Amino acid sequence: MKVVLIPCAATEWREEGRLLGRVELSPCTDARQECEEWAAELQAAGLAQIYHGPDELSHETARWLARWLTVPAKRADQLAEVDLGLWAGLTDQQLKSRYASAHRELREAPLNVNPPEGENLGDAEERLRAFVKKQLKRNGKAAVGLVLRPLSFAMLWRSLAGQQAPEVWEGMRHWPRPVVIDCSSEQPVFSGD
Repeated sequence: MKVVLIPCAATEWREEGRLLGRVELSPCTDARQECEEWAAELQAAGLAQIYHGPDELSHETARWLARWLTVPAKRADQLAEVDLGLWAGLTDQQLKSRYASAHRELREAPLNVNPPEGENLGDAEERLRAFVKKQLKRNGKAAVGLVLRPLSFAMLWRSLAGQQAPEVWEGMRHWPRPVVIDCSSEQPVFSGD
């Protein structure tokens, strides 16, 4: 089975390097065109279904792609972005100056971090992994797409691709395109299992 991790449409905040968290934002004016280009690339993946989180940005991205790929899109609350609490909207530099010790831990052991008034990153990753494991069992060999906000995208990429935990924070900023991960083995290995 192929799992296609699809970043949500670009926003002004993302272009400014701000943490999105669960803040509702509109896509940039050129985001629709970018998604249409992704759809052309994703034709070869043979997606049977696209799942998206409960936020409007993920929903809009999934809706565009589903229409162009002629596949169903379905909301999955388990794919909600990590709740970054008081960190939402901050740039990396602002986070570093206001929360220096937490910023250091984000780079060294991000799954131990719990943003103020937010969600523990380790718990969030487990929620995301549980959803993927369920889909692997349910969908057999059918390829599925997951529209994700930046931190959830980076966490699942890290877990499915077998990367180390410190890669999460950096990975969040470097995925402007969909990523196809082949999970065709009987028991896919999740990093951290």
